[in-house]
Amino acid sequence: MKQLSLITAALGLAFTLNTATARAADDAKPGQDAKTKHHQEVLKKYDKNGDGKLDAEEKAAMKADTKKKNPKHGNKAPVTPATPATPATPAK
Repeated sequence: MKQLSLITAALGLAFTLNTATARAADDAKPGQDAKTKHHQEVLKKYDKNGDGKLDAEEKAAMKADTKKKNPKHGNKAPVTPATPATPATPAK
């Protein structure tokens, strides 16, 4: 009887853990699949040496294509430093 109770408890625990794991997988970040798909498409198009990551030349090619498609992309206004505040004149 003790052995049956132990087996039942172990099966119940296993079922609970399996359900929690499956639920966690379902609750993955929304849009993650789309992000992964986009990443794979970018690699397929620009990863010429097939190493699974983009090197400097491959990134440059990707940026050039992006700039051709959208000339405004990446053209940010130059950052100018703020005008320094004038020091307050001491009271006499």
